[in-house]
Amino acid sequence: MDLEAPPRFQAGVWARIAAEESARATVFSRAAEWLAAAFYRPRVAALAVTLGLAVGIGAAFVKAQDSNAALGRQLQARYIETINPLAHGGGQS
Repeated sequence: MDLEAPPRFQAGVWARIAAEESARATVFSRAAEWLAAAFYRPRVAALAVTLGLAVGIGAAFVKAQDSNAALGRQLQARYIETINPLAHGGGQS
């Protein structure tokens, strides 16, 4: 019994392998195309911009609160030193 592959069998196998590899590569390009198409819609683009602004403003607000609290503690310490120089050991000779 002598089994032979059909004609052009090997070329067909390689063609299927190449097609699968290109399909895997296009998953990311399809996702990128879908995302780009979604942002062409004014509602989605406006929502993305609004969310980005909200997150940015929220992060800036939190950072500003921390900075203001630290500055408040520094100013409080300076004020106490002006009233009582011995409070923080600044007047020791």
